[in-house]
Amino acid sequence: MAKTRTPAERRLMNKAVHYLGRYTASQSRLREVLGRFAVRKLAEHDPETVKQAMDQVVADCVRLGYVDDAAYAMVQARSKRRSGRSAMAIRRSLQMHSIDPELIDSALISADEDLEDGDMAAALRYAARRRLGPYFKNELDEGAIRRQLGSFARAGFSLAIARQIMALNGPDAADEMANTLRR
Repeated sequence: MAKTRTPAERRLMNKAVHYLGRYTASQSRLREVLGRFAVRKLAEHDPETVKQAMDQVVADCVRLGYVDDAAYAMVQARSKRRSGRSAMAIRRSLQMHSIDPELIDSALISADEDLEDGDMAAALRYAARRRLGPYFKNELDEGAIRRQLGSFARAGFSLAIARQIMALNGPDAADEMANTLRR
């Protein structure tokens, strides 16, 4: 026999299914979305009832496979690595979604499984995208070098990696290095 849902649960489940049909989300993100929805649309219901309904809806979404923090972490880590994000930046981003640190570690390992050095490969992609180091078109003076090293640091890359990339002579050398990092 199917469980009957309260009106608040029905509305929250409809919102969750609609949201998850459009976006992938972690449990934490789904809870935020449902919380904002509840404040706007469920103000006439008892706050405790709404909280219980929200907990039940999130648990149902996890049970049904609509929300999977491990899969979410893996997809995000791979996507961010391909776009040139450092492990530190990926870790920070996933921590903001309240993803378990062990899931983050395994997602980073999975994202880097076909690379010798994931951070170096990501830093090379970052340099190409931002036209830094070997991809910089103008003459590198001391000020430009400092600014570019700062850009790498703000992106979460170590100074050692940034200096290795800055020392490369042109985009061909950078591309060759990127190819050697693949297993």
